[in-house]
Amino acid sequence: MWKVFLKLHLAVLIAGFTGVFGRLISYDAFVLVFIRFAIAALSAYVILKCLGRIKAVSVRSKIQGLFVGALLAIHLIFFYLSIKLSNVSIGTVTLASSSFFTSLLEPKVLNKKFDKTSLIYASLNIIGLLLIFNFDTKFRLGISVGFIAAFLAALFTVFNKKFSYGKDAYTFINYEMLGGFLLVLVLAPLYLGVCGTSSIYFDAKDLIYLFLLATIFTVLLYLMVVQLASKVSAFTLMLTFNLEPVYAIIIAMILFNEANEVNFSFYIGVALMICSVLLQNMKSKLEK
Repeated sequence: MWKVFLKLHLAVLIAGFTGVFGRLISYDAFVLVFIRFAIAALSAYVILKCLGRIKAVSVRSKIQGLFVGALLAIHLIFFYLSIKLSNVSIGTVTLASSSFFTSLLEPKVLNKKFDKTSLIYASLNIIGLLLIFNFDTKFRLGISVGFIAAFLAALFTVFNKKFSYGKDAYTFINYEMLGGFLLVLVLAPLYLGVCGTSSIYFDAKDLIYLFLLATIFTVLLYLMVVQLASKVSAFTLMLTFNLEPVYAIIIAMILFNEANEVNFSFYIGVALMICSVLLQNMKSKLEK
């Protein structure tokens, strides 16, 4: 069993690098996500096709997968934009507020009973974020964009749960990656009309980073999560992946020395957000 948990923490560590690539790659958020999904969609299809994992599904299921993938792409555009406007620590921690939005959206989308306790626990995230928001005015725009990314992440999580239930996970992942690529492809003319072609250029280092991000840190990560979901409980999976912001912050502080870019109120805000996560996890465990 220890091999399973080692693989689980490896998956969380891989997920923690997702935000780091936002700072390593010089392309802007849209171009980054466009290339990422182009590579990821192709890689997912080739890998899953070779493994014989793509199954025939209904048109309805395909549309649902494409829709969820489009939500993921929009979320990632705002997530990386938040990092570009601030730093990895801010962008990743702000994303943790998605639990607050999830507590509001889940009862509506999944027809579940509204849980006041979860909302109270999730509200600690917002208090923590307000502390972070006030610590330095230069990061406020990045934090504001991060809030939008967190809301979109909550939408993705809820609709992914709604539409993927009872479906073949590997096939659904294939259509998610395709949906994300099709969304950015549709948005590309609008982007070019507003921003022009100045952001599109060849950079070997960026393309190598993007290839790694799209394959190992996207497709492989999703496949690992699917495999782990069949070996550990949903609670264990959720609890461990809540460590993702911690991994991301530690990596960013080591690689980019981001500890010098934040002050004491940032850490107080992070502590409140971690407290929120722990309370929600304890509540989930008691309900099992």
